Amino acid sequence: MDQETLSYYSENAREVFERYNSVIGGISNYFNRAFPDKCRILDIGCGSGRDLLALLKLGHDAYGIEPCRELRELTCTKFPELKGRIVEGSLPDPGLAFEGNFDALVCSAVLMHLPKEHLFDTVFSLRKLLKPGGKALISIPFSRDGISEANRDDKGRLFSDLNSDYLELLFERTGFKLNEKWINEDSLKRPGFSWVTMLFALLENESGRPIDRIESVLNRDKKDATYKLALT
Repeated sequence: MDQETLSYYSENAREVFERYNSVIGGISNYFNRAFPDKCRILDIGCGSGRDLLALLKLGHDAYGIEPCRELRELTCTKFPELKGRIVEGSLPDPGLAFEGNFDALVCSAVLMHLPKEHLFDTVFSLRKLLKPGGKALISIPFSRDGISEANRDDKGRLFSDLNSDYLELLFERTGFKLNEKWINEDSLKRPGFSWVTMLFALLENESGRPIDRIESVLNRDKKDATYKLALT
């Protein structure tokens, strides 16, 4: 994660925790539709634990990773049932958190905080965490006021120039299929804010893009021009 963004969450962990847990809705509105069967799920950037708790209450075997130490500690103190279910981890390379092999991933309001050049590596990391046929439920801003020319808000957080069309193309070029897409209002009722939530499924028999070739290029050379060459 962008360091200035992470610093904001570290310095304001209690305020963030209380604000996010004061509302309901958001991406959790789609949990039953996205995950109709009980499954093993990883919440990436689980923050205040709100969505992780919702998944557990629905009967899923849910875990989370969170880069902000202060948020992790506060969340596990307030919700002891989450102890042992949250570990340190961040994008673009979370490693095989909890040994991977997940049926599904949730990544809510996280990807926009990454520099755009890290998104390719991020999607490959998500792919490695999933079983074939696994699902990824992703949310990013659809509209958001108050972003500077440097792609930062008034709190210094990074908001990359990331839209749903770009994200859809990136996921589909790396072995996923878009199943559903929703646009919804901001659950914190902030004016000028809306969100897009996308449900992807990892294809079990990838017959499209040469994934191994693309991944070898990404591992060898991180230049943007090489990315474009590999994905054409």
